[in-house]
Amino acid sequence: MAADKKCWCCGSRVRRRLAASVLDQAVRASRRWSMSRPPYNCPVTPPFPPSGRRSFDNIFYQTYPPSPPSHRIIMSKEIPAPGGLPLLGNVLQVDSEQPQESLARFSEIYGPIFKLHLPKPRIFVANYALARDLFDETRFEKSVSGALEQVRNAVHDGLFTAYPGEANWQIAHRILMPAFGPLAIRAMFPEMKDIASQMVLKFARFGPNHLINVTDEFTNLTLDSIALCAMGTRFNSFYHEKPHRFVTAMVGVLTESFARSRRPYLVGVLCQESNRQYEENIATLESIAKDLLQDRRRHPTDDQDLLNAMINGKDPKSGEKLSDDAIINNMITFLIAGHETTSGLLSFLFFELLQNPEALKQATREVDTVVGTGPVTIDHMSKLPYIEACLRETLRLHPTAPAFSVQAKGDQILQGEYAIKDKEPLQILLMRLHRDPDVFGPDVEEFRPSRMEGENFAKLPPNCWKPFGNGSRGCIGRPFAWQEAILAVAMILQTFHLSKGSPSYQLKIKSTLTIKPDDFHMRARLRDPKRLESMMQSGINLDTGGETKDSKMEESTAAKTDLTPLQVLYGSNTGTCEALAQSLASSAPDHGFQAEVNDLDSAASALSADVPVVIITASYEGQPPDNAGHFVEWLKTASREETKGVPIVVDEGLVEAGAKRVAPRAAMDVASGNIFDAFYDWQSKSLWPALGNMYGKAAAEAEEEGEQQQQQQQQVRGLNLEIGTQTRPKLLRQDVVTAEVTESRLLSKSEAASKKKKRHISLNLPSGLSYRAGDYLAVLPVNPPKTMRRVMKRFQLPWDTTIRIQEGNRPTSLPIGKTMTATSVLATMVELSQPVSARLAAGLAKTIPEEKLAKDLEARVGRDDFQADNVTLLDLLEDYPSAAFSFGQFLASVPPMRIRQYSISSTPLSSPYQCSLTYSVVDSPARGSRHGHRYFGVASTYLERLEVGEHLQVSVRPSRNGFHLPSDDSKPIIMACAGTGLAPFRAFVAERGLKKSGGRHVGPGLLFYGCSGPDDDDLYRDEFDEWEKQGVVSVRRAYSQQPDASEGCKHVQDRIWLDRDDVRQLYTSGAQVYCCGAGAVGSAIDESLTRIKAEAAGWDEETAYKWLQDRKGDRYWSDIFS
Repeated sequence: MAADKKCWCCGSRVRRRLAASVLDQAVRASRRWSMSRPPYNCPVTPPFPPSGRRSFDNIFYQTYPPSPPSHRIIMSKEIPAPGGLPLLGNVLQVDSEQPQESLARFSEIYGPIFKLHLPKPRIFVANYALARDLFDETRFEKSVSGALEQVRNAVHDGLFTAYPGEANWQIAHRILMPAFGPLAIRAMFPEMKDIASQMVLKFARFGPNHLINVTDEFTNLTLDSIALCAMGTRFNSFYHEKPHRFVTAMVGVLTESFARSRRPYLVGVLCQESNRQYEENIATLESIAKDLLQDRRRHPTDDQDLLNAMINGKDPKSGEKLSDDAIINNMITFLIAGHETTSGLLSFLFFELLQNPEALKQATREVDTVVGTGPVTIDHMSKLPYIEACLRETLRLHPTAPAFSVQAKGDQILQGEYAIKDKEPLQILLMRLHRDPDVFGPDVEEFRPSRMEGENFAKLPPNCWKPFGNGSRGCIGRPFAWQEAILAVAMILQTFHLSKGSPSYQLKIKSTLTIKPDDFHMRARLRDPKRLESMMQSGINLDTGGETKDSKMEESTAAKTDLTPLQVLYGSNTGTCEALAQSLASSAPDHGFQAEVNDLDSAASALSADVPVVIITASYEGQPPDNAGHFVEWLKTASREETKGVPIVVDEGLVEAGAKRVAPRAAMDVASGNIFDAFYDWQSKSLWPALGNMYGKAAAEAEEEGEQQQQQQQQVRGLNLEIGTQTRPKLLRQDVVTAEVTESRLLSKSEAASKKKKRHISLNLPSGLSYRAGDYLAVLPVNPPKTMRRVMKRFQLPWDTTIRIQEGNRPTSLPIGKTMTATSVLATMVELSQPVSARLAAGLAKTIPEEKLAKDLEARVGRDDFQADNVTLLDLLEDYPSAAFSFGQFLASVPPMRIRQYSISSTPLSSPYQCSLTYSVVDSPARGSRHGHRYFGVASTYLERLEVGEHLQVSVRPSRNGFHLPSDDSKPIIMACAGTGLAPFRAFVAERGLKKSGGRHVGPGLLFYGCSGPDDDDLYRDEFDEWEKQGVVSVRRAYSQQPDASEGCKHVQDRIWLDRDDVRQLYTSGAQVYCCGAGAVGSAIDESLTRIKAEAAGWDEETAYKWLQDRKGDRYWSDIFS
């Protein structure tokens, strides 16, 4: 059956034919179809007939001759797009400070292609399958639009911002291509090394304790390098404290260009002050470039640099030369593009190397093998393949130009599915393209340089790695940047041991048109100061004066002059091991030693054979603390058992490396509550006697001093204080940022005093602080006011009392020589609820004048239940008010305030800078108090007290051992938890729910959840019910107080066993398994999973348990808290 008809689009005669089979396929593929314009120059511009939108129903069109060239109307999928506001579109949904984070969030929700109105419509592409078509220069070309088009205000038709086909771009490109050839770049090596040497010398002169602002110093390096190599001028940035005025003006131009691209025209007209500053910054850039050009014309040289190439070069095709305006435009372009992206690359690289100790170790080993101790030369540049792989992998994870735009050359169909109109711009999100798991594997979020090395890199699909742009409009300066980066990395690794300035630093992004790490610092310690001059071959004598000493230890030197040096190294995330290290250092002078305290990473590859070392480190489910990762990697051997804890690895690794064990290793459980007593016992019985014997203390001398030392050890030392009543200083904390409370509410319904309250708190995080579902939020708490009042009352201090710790005191974490209020110290600086150690309690007994009361305390300390009662120092001071114990002694005895970590219970896809916590409030009668006081959880009661609009100090900490959602959304997940262990799984399910709402396919989820009852603490029930309706998750509950309401299951492990068939089926389908809860919950869940495997495989439980443990760190991830 056929019928003639005219095409609504071009008037050609068409025949309509039935095509039911085509219709069926189309309907199955998508329920929403549209018609695109034909691929030739049809005079009708609307994509649909004038009579309104027409669907294909069950027809397609085919032309008859003699109609115009044959075409068919293409069916295409509609590109997903979130709703927006009139005029503004989606502008307010994109964070102006972190646009890439917002765009990544849209891609997570809506998939690999989506459209936003900013306020002009723009299509974004976020995976390789769709993006690879866009690199075909016969179909797509560079689009100069958005923020880049605004940059034309400063550089006009320069190489980077010229429109396709502009004459000046073609002339400049042909003239400058030879200047960026291999021989020309090779000839620039001496100038590059000159600038890099200045940077290395600066790092050396400032010393190992100086905090290097990484992005600032690499900006100095790359700006000075391009200025010297390309234009023969020196900015001397390393000799000035403030950045060069070109950098300040450039940042202003780039930032304002991005802001302008987001503003509607009328709004932009009203921003008069911003416009004035913008024009002023552009004038600064032009003035600098013009001065350089005029200086070169007045003083011509024979240098074969870029400036001479632009002045003297002729276009080989047209014979034309560049005008002065074109030269100035390209000079500014080179100064911006030639340093901004490379400095970001180097900054991100050193962040990743310091975050990944094994990669840093391998890169350093390569430099040592290839370069040795001599100077780095041009011939070394091609012989460092691992460093090149590190640079490629850095640009994969952090492309410093995070996106670029193309536009269609005529109407196009993208991958046969999406209709793209002529000149319609599309932006390729490199941060998503480079993290496509179909190309780079499931570990796309990890820094793994081996994937970008040698054959592995060569085997990657074409155009999957595009940090330098595409085709003829790609980065012309790529060879320059690559040589400069390799040189800088080689010289730094050859010269220094590196460590993070702050071990707990988590990556924050600073975004203009490019991206860089924000507020990232590192320290650099010379590997061999004696050889530095020969490495540099610069004739400059290294002056290592000016090194900054550790102020804490410098101020705490005792009066003794014959003290033996002792190095105390700690690894700690929460501060406990650091407190133990400070405690040991405090007692060291009593035993004839002068202790220096540092974190473990500071000593990686640099332990002295002449100084005894004490190492105090924690182990977090087999993983090292944040400030010990490099040290542990340094000690790793091929025979290391993965099941060993970090202290064992450190102890045995040092012995295997040739160290002599002075005292036996001691292991202590923080959860036991008596760690300080155990640590003291190890010191007094093992460490100090062994060190005394090793360093020559005679037995007779030791015996003579024994009784005196025993008295000193039991005597509680205090701090010399100046007490005032006037000043209330505010102390700033490191490694935390300020967040604002936006919501705080009670979740649990029961008001029974015996049950812990469950609460929810939502926070606004500062821009740049990102997280993933499964991460932690570390909270720096404030002590409960009631507890603080007890201290003030016990020491009879007015509420506005101020104190000042005088210099010459023993080591302390409190600021020396600063006046502060006693309340601020008690609130923010020290732990008031820490259980007292038996040693400290025994020392307190010595200060009680009444013999009967002193003996009562001594007997109390000797009972087995003393530690179990969690008695605090404050409890004892209230129980024995006559004790002669000063406020200074109290402050010296309590440990410093620790951070507390909570699992985040929200997903950043919902709002990237908002997060929530779900927590239990610890508020119960204090077992150790004789006065009816209550025991308050420091952090949980602090969070409960916070009201909407108040602020707190927090930091994001990544979860360990892969406790995140699978990168493949279709992979099933099994989750098990009890109580507030639900927090990370609320985040997991919410994230998958958002993706499913955005049209993504997500795998099935199975959640086992234990709580008291449906009317008590069945947390977030409405939300989970909705997610169940969506098909995102199936929730299986176990009610401990109402098991009849949960199919007889009282605990979560009971429900897992009841539904074991579902667990087996989902696990067989490839599910990842997650567990979150207290230690007892984790053990019970392990037991149920062991029984399920034993039943299914016919194994005994021991074999099944071993099988389960082998799955941990592979397909089974646990987050166990105390």
